[in-house]
Amino acid sequence: MTEQQRRELYEVLDYDEKAAIAESFELPKDALKAKIQAELKRGSFALKTDPHGLAKEIICVVFDEFQATGIQRRDNLEILTSLGGFSMYDGTAKDTLFPQIVHVKQDSPTLRSATDHDPNDPFFYMKFENNPLDERADTALTIRMRYMEVVYHRGYVEAIYKFFKPPGDRLESVEALLVNMTLCYLPSHLCY
Repeated sequence: MTEQQRRELYEVLDYDEKAAIAESFELPKDALKAKIQAELKRGSFALKTDPHGLAKEIICVVFDEFQATGIQRRDNLEILTSLGGFSMYDGTAKDTLFPQIVHVKQDSPTLRSATDHDPNDPFFYMKFENNPLDERADTALTIRMRYMEVVYHRGYVEAIYKFFKPPGDRLESVEALLVNMTLCYLPSHLCY
């Protein structure tokens, strides 16, 4: 086949040889550009009063199986976050019947630990997608959360409020700091 005959054939078939070669070098839609993944097996944090003295614990939050993943593709961004288990313990009431004030409810009636869970069914799951691969939308957000049981009593709520409330003699300086921070973040045409 001569060069002329080949061009005529491509013209009849509406085939662009240069575009076909360029497409063959282009990455597929699902090819990964970057992937960042972080995992924390178990973690906790606590609010304590008088850290230089008795250091009495007000409240303690315990979580496990925290996972975060970020995936960048050619035309797609995907962010996944999950938290396997979650529980909160009260340190304000001594000899209470309910030291665990927040926990994830288990589906099965068998007795299991508060942090035992099915890895395929985390307590909290969130997935954000920009330009999903299946093209169902421009942006997609999926959030799932299992049931929680919360035991309420006034003591720990008041203790948390008291922990975060600034002392009376420093209230004016905290208020001035908040006002200045607000002014710093206002657009310049709104500042006086």
